[in-house]
Amino acid sequence: MMFLSPNQPDSSNRPVRSAIPSVALIAYMVFWQIAPRIREERLWLVLLSTVLSLALSVWVAAAVAARLQRVQSALILTLGCAALVIPLRIMFAAGRLVTPWVWMIRVPGLNELVFMLFGVGAGVLLSRIVRSLNMIPPIAVVLALVDIWTVLLGGPVQRVLSNPTPAAEKLAEAMTVRLPSSTAGAAPMAVAGFADFLFIAFFVSSLCRYIGMNDGYNRTLLPLMLTLCAYMLVVMVTGWALPALAPMAVVVLAVHRSAFHYSKEERNALGYAAGLILILIVLGFALR
Repeated sequence: MMFLSPNQPDSSNRPVRSAIPSVALIAYMVFWQIAPRIREERLWLVLLSTVLSLALSVWVAAAVAARLQRVQSALILTLGCAALVIPLRIMFAAGRLVTPWVWMIRVPGLNELVFMLFGVGAGVLLSRIVRSLNMIPPIAVVLALVDIWTVLLGGPVQRVLSNPTPAAEKLAEAMTVRLPSSTAGAAPMAVAGFADFLFIAFFVSSLCRYIGMNDGYNRTLLPLMLTLCAYMLVVMVTGWALPALAPMAVVVLAVHRSAFHYSKEERNALGYAAGLILILIVLGFALR
């Protein structure tokens, strides 16, 4: 056990420096101004720019979530972004834009950033239901199972993809965040789900509360970023729709496995659940 004087706080519990989210936000917006303007059809360049945009998006979500320590701040962010972006998304679905929301689409990437921050704020608020560190693995397992069902086993996402209707396509578009990439046109090639950013924020915020800001953010960010970027490459190359919460849960549990403490029976139960997830993934691919 380590003792600290009142003038020497534990550095692991210090909040993430305020400059980090700011730098991430600026880098994200700068990339949005550049990438979609590059008219390029070479596959490797499109893949590279899309992966970079996803990495920046994950960085923004994790950095902002780690920085938001107060419920009031998360609530203000969530409500403010919701007031800005929800009416705009409804207008997009209806095919009609009105002022004052129309100004948001004049800045490339601003609409996507605000929608992403809406998810981040909601994820931070949702993380307050976690009452102990040991609650995180069961929640991660449940989320992975739900996401696998949604995408691979006849859930809403799979139904929309297999039998698209104009209304369903508009709804799906309204619930995604476009990723800027170099392409033959101005439209980005790939998208990420709103829930992906919500649960990135959920996990990072929960981890920061219980194992400290530096461990919860620093140790999680790079593995999560690399895993999701590799996952995106698979999606883009194969054209498959894959559940993103499953690898997200694996990263969180693998990176912080030493922080969770369970009895033998509890570990066995989690192991069975992990095996069930693997079986469901294989089954989902077999039924394609």
